[in-house]
Amino acid sequence: MQELPTGTQSFSVLRENNYLYVDKTKDILKLTKNGRINFLSRPRRFGKSLLVSTLKELFEGNKKLFEGLYIYDKWNWEENYPVIHIDLAGGSYNSLNDLENKLKDIINRIARNFQVNLFSESLDEKFTDLINEISKKTNKKVVVLIDEYDKPIISNLQNKNLEEIQSKLGSFYEILKANDQYIKFIFLTGVSKFAQVSVFSKLNSVDDLTLIDEFNSICGYTQKELEDNFHPFIQHLADKFQMSYLDTLDKLKSFYNGYSWNGKEKIYNPYSTLLCFKHCKFGEEWFNTGTPHVLADYPMGTYSLKSIAEPSRVTYNELKNSTTENIKEEVLLFQTGYLTVDNIEIAERGEFYDLKIPNFEVETALYENLTAQYSKISYNDILDYANRLVKYTIDGNCAKIKETLGDYLSPIPNDLRGQDEKYYHTLIFMLLYTAKIHVHSEVRSYKGNADIIIEEDDYVIIIEFKQSSKSSINYMINEALEQIEKQEYSRQYKNKKIIKGAIAFKDSEIGCKLIKE
Repeated sequence: MQELPTGTQSFSVLRENNYLYVDKTKDILKLTKNGRINFLSRPRRFGKSLLVSTLKELFEGNKKLFEGLYIYDKWNWEENYPVIHIDLAGGSYNSLNDLENKLKDIINRIARNFQVNLFSESLDEKFTDLINEISKKTNKKVVVLIDEYDKPIISNLQNKNLEEIQSKLGSFYEILKANDQYIKFIFLTGVSKFAQVSVFSKLNSVDDLTLIDEFNSICGYTQKELEDNFHPFIQHLADKFQMSYLDTLDKLKSFYNGYSWNGKEKIYNPYSTLLCFKHCKFGEEWFNTGTPHVLADYPMGTYSLKSIAEPSRVTYNELKNSTTENIKEEVLLFQTGYLTVDNIEIAERGEFYDLKIPNFEVETALYENLTAQYSKISYNDILDYANRLVKYTIDGNCAKIKETLGDYLSPIPNDLRGQDEKYYHTLIFMLLYTAKIHVHSEVRSYKGNADIIIEEDDYVIIIEFKQSSKSSINYMINEALEQIEKQEYSRQYKNKKIIKGAIAFKDSEIGCKLIKE
C-alpha cells in the first residue's frame, strides 16, 4: 500500500515521496481556465493548502511532478510563471503590529527567494515592489496565491482590534488591483468570504467558486475517489473490525462523508478520512484539529437551537455576502464546517440553502465537545446527568430533575449564560443528544412545534421550556403545560405512555412540573 499523505500540504513532497494522491488536476485545469481571479472557501483541514501548493507547482512548470495525472498532457509546459505564495494559516494575529510583521516577513522571504531588492518601508509599498520587481526580473507576469486569506480576521472576530486588522488587510489585498498589469492569475482560499474586505469589494472580478456546482469536489474525496484510491485501506479496516467491505464503506460514509456545497454531491473530509485509515480507527479528531478558536470562543447563548440541531434555511446572499458585523449563526457554523448544504431551492424570490450537520464525526464534535466546554463537565458526567434526567422524568421526580439541572448548569460562567429559553433549550437538548438519548427538538405538529420530545421505551416525554426575569415560575409552568395541551403535541403518539413536562427558569431558580397520562 502507498503511504498515506496525512498532514502533507506540499504537492512536491507528496509526489516526490510517492505518497497516495487523489488526482484533482481535472478540477484544477478547469479552475485555471475559469478566470484570472478566483476565490474558494472551505472549512479548515479540507485540503485548501494542498490545492494551492499544486497550483504553485503547475504554474512554475514542474512537469515531472504531474506524470501520470490527468493534466499531464493537457497543460502547456513551455510556459511557466513566477509564483508569489502567501500562506497566512500559521502565526498569531493578536495585534495590528503582529499582522504587519508577519506580512513583511513573508514578503521579504519571497524577495530573497527571487533575489530582488525591495526599497520601500511601508507594508503596501513593499508588496507593490515585490510584484513589480519579480515581474521585471523574469519578464513575465506573476501568479499570486494566497492561502487562508482571512485567518487574521477569523482570529479577531471577538476582539476590539477587528476593525483595524480588517482595514489593514483590505488595503494590503487592494494592492493586487493596483498592479493588475503585472499579474497573470490570482487565487485565494479562506474559511469565510467577508464582503467588506477590499479584495472583494474593490476587485469586482473576483469569482467566488465556493458554491459553484462544478467545483464542489475540488477539495475532499467523492465516493468514487474513496473507493478507487483507498480499496486496500478500506479492506484493512474491514478485517480489523470483522466487518464486511460494504458495511465498512457505510460506516466510513456515516462518519466522514456528507459535506456538500451544491446540495447534490457528497464529499468526504480528507483529513479525517486519512486519519481513520492511518490509525485504523473510527476516531473523532476533527474538532480538536479543525475548529477555529472563533467558534469555540463564540458565546454559547447566541446559538439558535435550530441552527445546530435541525436543518436551517439561509439565503444565497447570506452565505455569499456575510460581514464581520452581522454574520448569522448558521452561516458561521457553515463556514467552520459544522453545517453543510443539504439542498438548494430556487424560487421566484431567490435561492434558498438548507443547511444541516454533515456526518456523525461533526455531530459528535458539536454536541460532546461544545457541551463539555461550556458546561465545564466531563463527558462521563454528561452521560450520567442525561440518563438521570430521563429516569427522574419517568419516575415523576421533579425535585431530582431540578437538582440535576442545577448541577449541570451551575459551572457555566455568568457571562456565557443566555438570556432566553433558547439558551437552556439548546444546552439541555445537547446534553440528551450527546448521551444518545432518542431526543428530537422543535418537533412539528399540525398546530405548532414542541421544544423537546424524548422517546424512551414505551414512553413519549414532551417538554416545553420557559424563561423570564419578570414572570413567576408558576405562571411559566402553567403557560408551558397549557401550550402542550392547546397545540396537541401528543396527538401523533398513539398507544404510548405520555409524560408532559414544563421546565421554567428565572434567574437562578428552576421550576418543574410533570403530568403523566
